[in-house]
Amino acid sequence: MKIVTGILVTAAFLTLAACSPKRTATTNDTKPATTTATNTAAPAAPVEQKQEDTVTPIKKGETVTIQDYADITVTGNKISKKIEPSKPGDFHTLYESKEADSTFFALIIKAKNLGAEGIKADKIAKVNLKFDNKYDYDTFSTIEERGGEDFTYTNITSVDPLKTGTLYYLSEIPNEVAKSDKPLKAEIKIQDKVYEYTIR
Repeated sequence: MKIVTGILVTAAFLTLAACSPKRTATTNDTKPATTTATNTAAPAAPVEQKQEDTVTPIKKGETVTIQDYADITVTGNKISKKIEPSKPGDFHTLYESKEADSTFFALIIKAKNLGAEGIKADKIAKVNLKFDNKYDYDTFSTIEERGGEDFTYTNITSVDPLKTGTLYYLSEIPNEVAKSDKPLKAEIKIQDKVYEYTIR
């Protein structure tokens, strides 16, 4: 009986010992492989490469055509405590910085609608400023009306087919940014395209 019990105990121990490592090995082999594939292979490189490839420089007065959408021309920019339309009427809207340590920046863009339907003015482009290659400033937009005598809201205005709108992309920036000689650039996003305009 002792010999039989000993054989049974030994057989049971060997069976357990033989089964256990297989599960551990399988678990250890599959987890790192899955984690490595997920973390290192896919996301980083393609996204960065795509962003670098899609940024196109644009200069003052240069017209960029986005087929069946719009002709876009940067006509200039202003840095001033007060931003007014190009031909201010007797009663007109203006944007004025009330803070002693800040001023307004305006990027001025002409957009001709090449589509068959009107384009909401606030959807034409999105503009961000980048100062010294690291500080970002958002902008908001306004559009000239009555031949440049006044401004109106872009979210209630459409640019009709084959007509041109003059848009101002405004940001209140610190005086330090306005007076510095460090790089200042505007990133202009139109549909899926990105353009970079160098202010200085």
